[in-house]
Amino acid sequence: MKLVLYLHMHQPWRLARFRYVDLGSGRPYFDEERNLSIFRGIAERSYRPALTKLSELLSTHPEFRFSLSITGTFLEQAAVAAPDVISLLQQVVRTGRVSLLAETYYHSLAFLLPPPELSEEVVMHRQLLAETFGVRPSVLRMTELAYSDDLARFAHTQHFTGMLAEGWEGLLGGLPPTYVYRAEGSPDVALLLRHYRLSDDVGFRFSSRQWNEYPLTSEKYAHWLSQTPGDVTGLFMDFETLGEHHPRSSGIFDFLGALPDAVRAKGNLEWATVDEAVKLPSKASLSAPVTISWADQNRDLGAWLGNDLQQSAFEAAKKVGTLVRRAGNPKLLTDWRRLLTSDHFYYMYVGGHGADLGVHQYFSSYSSPYDAYANYMNALVDLRNRAIDAVGGRGK
Repeated sequence: MKLVLYLHMHQPWRLARFRYVDLGSGRPYFDEERNLSIFRGIAERSYRPALTKLSELLSTHPEFRFSLSITGTFLEQAAVAAPDVISLLQQVVRTGRVSLLAETYYHSLAFLLPPPELSEEVVMHRQLLAETFGVRPSVLRMTELAYSDDLARFAHTQHFTGMLAEGWEGLLGGLPPTYVYRAEGSPDVALLLRHYRLSDDVGFRFSSRQWNEYPLTSEKYAHWLSQTPGDVTGLFMDFETLGEHHPRSSGIFDFLGALPDAVRAKGNLEWATVDEAVKLPSKASLSAPVTISWADQNRDLGAWLGNDLQQSAFEAAKKVGTLVRRAGNPKLLTDWRRLLTSDHFYYMYVGGHGADLGVHQYFSSYSSPYDAYANYMNALVDLRNRAIDAVGGRGK
């Protein structure tokens, strides 16, 4: 059994308070100091200690390897707030046992926009990774593990050898998530699936004292992994699992440090990167005519587009994008793309219950989804007005 540990690194450019009376004021949309302060805090609690631990494991365990996706907005903030985090990332990538994945530069919903936004963002992201790490990724990960047959066709046109997707029953139709599959209609694109139960045991449940398996030890976890049938187990989670979502006091770093030895003690487990795993023989083809994701219990796009607020904001953003592209102003384009980042729509989530609602509230700093919507729309209207001015009023 191959174990694919994949960690996702992302921080959005969060909006500043932008009121209706601020339209035309020239105030920035994004609160740079607050964003950088948040980044510095998470770097102290998560990025530095976790990357240091992972680097140690690569040094002491030649068989250990893992994979990372790192958004462009993350690297933009890291370059200012914590450049040593980029150095630590470069250090682990240089070992040759850490794979990097491509995705949208802005962790955006570009895959729902007309061309060429998606291809441009993926090209931008690939170029950034080449410049920063000297690596050109061959496996694609869409925002929040979004996947569909259309996205597989996009991956094929961009010459990717594989994509990641959620190992959800609605996609698998009774098949297990522990094999490599092929994309229906794009058979040269391999699908590597997330084993969501085993991933969430660490990502969500690790520090929960109400969990009937608490505490989770590396030996117990390795036993579960060794008893899982199949060829490959995808352990996909946010990087902030390590030190932020589960603080050091929870024992998460001790768990990580002991895991390679616990895995080594099992004779049927070994580590693999995403690049290595997608080369395994595939079991069958899978079709996703409707886009799925790894978010919430419904595994769809409802986390970002499930209510009228979100849909209204996204449709407005699409229309503003047409004006911005006509304007041909790089600053306007960058502002618009930062507003496409999926987090802004995530904060507008209304409804849900239990774990879904709790996760949305955890990540949002707004008093309510309606506050998030109003703030976003004020910034978007201001951007629209700037774009109209830039094209000489032709967009009116």
